[in-house]
Amino acid sequence: MNRWLHLKPRSPLLIGRLKADSAYLVTLPYIPGRVVRGAWAEGRRMAGKAATIAAAARQLQIWNFHPVREGMVYSLPFPKSAWTCKRHPGFRPHGHGVLDSCIPRWVYRLLEEQARLPVPFQIVCDICEDRMTPTDGYYGIDATGGRARISIPLQFQTKVALSRRRRAAMEGMLYQVTAIAPQEDLAFVGRVQGPPDLIREVEEALEQVGVGALTRRGYGQVQVYRGDPPAYLSLRERVERFNRIFRQIYADIARLAPGASPLPEGTWFFTIDLLAPGVFREDPLGPPALWPTLELGGRTLRPCFWITRPTLVGGWSTAWGLPKPVDLAASAGSVYGFRWDPEWGPLDFEALERLEETSVGERTDEGFGELMVCHPFHLEVEPV
Repeated sequence: MNRWLHLKPRSPLLIGRLKADSAYLVTLPYIPGRVVRGAWAEGRRMAGKAATIAAAARQLQIWNFHPVREGMVYSLPFPKSAWTCKRHPGFRPHGHGVLDSCIPRWVYRLLEEQARLPVPFQIVCDICEDRMTPTDGYYGIDATGGRARISIPLQFQTKVALSRRRRAAMEGMLYQVTAIAPQEDLAFVGRVQGPPDLIREVEEALEQVGVGALTRRGYGQVQVYRGDPPAYLSLRERVERFNRIFRQIYADIARLAPGASPLPEGTWFFTIDLLAPGVFREDPLGPPALWPTLELGGRTLRPCFWITRPTLVGGWSTAWGLPKPVDLAASAGSVYGFRWDPEWGPLDFEALERLEETSVGERTDEGFGELMVCHPFHLEVEPV
């Protein structure tokens, strides 16, 4: 059973991340699935059911909860291929626009393999002609198709460290907390899959235990309510639109490369876009990797194009009181391009849908590897 939940902050949220200096506690801009699962496990432990946590957890899949503002039909993190004007960043009309560079860069790479292009790849602002720079964060779409960046409100507080031995303040030991500030129109949306009784447990635990760190000091209180799934385009429509634009741009840029061959009919191109960090390995026992390998239609596919950035992921198990392993990961927003050749038969859209349902890589039960096939923003090849 799939159920979409909305978490509305009622107090500041501190969603921990790996940090170099323990004097500063800085929040993530979203709520990872592993944090929600930790709140559920803590609720079970408080109810005297600690021995059943491991068995019950295998029946639950909790994805990440992403920020959304009231009135938006969905929100997504920008892919790492999104660019905006360096001088006047942001969506139009307030900024000079945001566009996606995935398809043009991928096409340019394909044509470079066939011919020497007379000009380097470069995208500049069509208004001020200044250079464009990558952008990150979240954006949302409203019912009219309007786009807006989602700003995460933050609040800052300095606290006194306490001695666990003396249970008193430690002289000269201060730390600063940067947390998500509650606002009436801000919520975090994600889905939980599992038996109905366990999903109810998750809902109850979130309201009773809270989410994130410092829940015993007034942080992490949320109101939980059920909602409809985000109004994304269907997977097939996203892939088909992606390929139509891909072929149009290929034909346009190929005019600069005499002798370039046309794309074979029946060839499909698609992307895997990470909505959360992904933990990958070259093989089950191999070293860490920054790209995923897909098993699709009986074939092993490796990306032929990618835009990614490394990060470190870890965590803390509140229920067990132990740290989680630290892994090298590809950061959220990473883009991986795959090609499906016509001699392999028709592209299996159902297999791609199953991939979206199950995530990719390791530690998917903690929310890592959440993905979307052909992120909708890849279609924005002109500034919006």
